[in-house]
Amino acid sequence: MFATRFLTCAVGVFIAGVGSPAFSQVAVLHNGVEVTLKLPLQPFACEGPIWDIDAANHQMRVVGYLMTFPASLNGLPFTMSGTGITGIEDFSEGPITTLTFDRLTDFNAANRDVVLDTAGDAGPVRLGPARSIISLGEARSSPSSTGLHRSPQTEKAIEDNFFFIARNAFLSHPPGKLPATFLGSIGIRTETGGFPVNNNQLPPRRYWRYPTSAGATVIANGHVYVDNLGREYNIPDVETLGGSVNFGFSENVLIGHVTSAALGNYNTPDSFVVGGVLVLMNQDPRTPLDIYGTGLAPVSKAFFGSYLSVNPGAAVSIVGHMIGEHVLMAEEIEVDGVFDPAIGAWVSTIDNQWKYQPGAGLSYRGSMVPFADHTLAIRYGNIDAKGVFVPGVNTVERSLQANLTSDPLSDSASFNVRDQAGGDANSLRAIRFTVTKISTGEVVREQVYDWATLVGL
Repeated sequence: MFATRFLTCAVGVFIAGVGSPAFSQVAVLHNGVEVTLKLPLQPFACEGPIWDIDAANHQMRVVGYLMTFPASLNGLPFTMSGTGITGIEDFSEGPITTLTFDRLTDFNAANRDVVLDTAGDAGPVRLGPARSIISLGEARSSPSSTGLHRSPQTEKAIEDNFFFIARNAFLSHPPGKLPATFLGSIGIRTETGGFPVNNNQLPPRRYWRYPTSAGATVIANGHVYVDNLGREYNIPDVETLGGSVNFGFSENVLIGHVTSAALGNYNTPDSFVVGGVLVLMNQDPRTPLDIYGTGLAPVSKAFFGSYLSVNPGAAVSIVGHMIGEHVLMAEEIEVDGVFDPAIGAWVSTIDNQWKYQPGAGLSYRGSMVPFADHTLAIRYGNIDAKGVFVPGVNTVERSLQANLTSDPLSDSASFNVRDQAGGDANSLRAIRFTVTKISTGEVVREQVYDWATLVGL
């Protein structure tokens, strides 16, 4: 039912990447220094928790490797999949790059990068992190004794934020939707370690027990590079789960039916309950929050909240990071049968279903929503240096209506195209999908794919 960022086997990615490096790769560091691949090749790969981060030098130590994140690789920006920068009104500003690398630090995430504004009729955009990128024990240690990037003051602010927003969200649900012992189960304890008797009269903060947590996980796959002085740098240079490197607190998954939902306010996130777990809309400024409906069309947080308020028992799938065993910060949500009309229309394809056979043609699968009063067509062309689709000189719009299989219940349609002629890996490497509203003739959605790159050409 749901698409998660992390379901690809990391080990398979490592092996595939290390076995097929690009020998001509050149990286430019944040300070303008150019580095090149060291020969003979020295590959590396890692998946594990962050030990330390050096924002000034754009470096991070993970599973023993001190990695340097360049500003660009072969002229393209270095990006971190699994991350996201979100602005006012939940506007996505893309993933964290080397230029915004300092957003990964706990201090900036808990202070400079919070977005306290609410998003339309929904709750706050980003109230701040509730979990450190460093393991709990290390995050509480002092940098004066270790020389590492830690701050017990910042860690305390993160822990306080967790208790603050979790308690506020708990109290926004009717009694009985979560166990009366819920606050005790997330760590709010008495002097003797017991659960509070009255959820409105809590014991002193000094007795509370923040859940133990590991550091955030980084998945990287790369090679050793050298500068003109012979200094070596471990640089991730093989695409990993959609980015130059992948970042994530956890890959916790929850699937089920919503038993309670509550809209937030200026100091309380939107939240809902599934299987006894309190699900909060992600509040960490370093990670995204994406909601998908029918045909994987994006759904706004406000529309999703209003849908839950009138559709009790909605089926949802959530991927995010847990804090303890009872609170989940949602980073990706899928909900069946929901379409946000604010986007007009949506068309998407399944990445791993693109195939091309010379002499036969291009094959691909995907979906469109809505179906009623809309048509779908494609055209081959190329993407120029500015990222703009340029139609091929001798190409025309070609209808896909005959390839659509409609689903009246969801007002969507799927397509499964096989051996379509027209694409050329040398001269027509891109394909544009166009959705047009029949009654008005208006183009309501265009989506472009670099199909040649998707199939590895």
